[in-house]
Amino acid sequence: MLSQQKADGDLLKVYGRVIAIVVVLTLLAIFGGRYVNTTSNIGGRGLEFEHNRFLNVLAMVHSQWLASGRPHRMQLSWHHMASNVASSKVSNDNAVLQDAASKIDAIDTDTDLVGTDNWISMSDQGWPTIDTNDVQGCEQLWGHLLATNVRELNIAVDYQSDENICRYHSGNEASLSYQLQTGRVIFLMSDR
Repeated sequence: MLSQQKADGDLLKVYGRVIAIVVVLTLLAIFGGRYVNTTSNIGGRGLEFEHNRFLNVLAMVHSQWLASGRPHRMQLSWHHMASNVASSKVSNDNAVLQDAASKIDAIDTDTDLVGTDNWISMSDQGWPTIDTNDVQGCEQLWGHLLATNVRELNIAVDYQSDENICRYHSGNEASLSYQLQTGRVIFLMSDR
């Protein structure tokens, strides 16, 4: 009789574990299904985040253009951000006399962050334009402004020569259009 009760107890433990596993698997299936349904939207969200960065950088470039006397070409230098990184590296040293090697490292860091060949053409209204009226010009513009490669982000690029627009779009129908002469940016995303 004692062995029968032990067998019944063991059987109840096994049933309990089976029920717990079924519940966990059901929850995983529900959350997994929701996750799979949202992954198609991730590409568009990436372009949405890049859209915000694009707008912020365009505003900074336009301000830099105004402050620089409205040149037709200008070097995009994020010098103030880069020099703050380098100066904090030097100023955190407690020694009054800093060795020359640390100063040279700070200068090298500053040069690496600023870049030397980030020249960009500007429209008469102060918006970045492309040097070549084609897809490569639009890709280069993206790289100059956002310091990323469109291919790494899986963003396709089109150039509409009749309207002078660079169009960047992801695989799930999200698109960002930049009108080169006016600086107007339009972001569209499907409602799927």
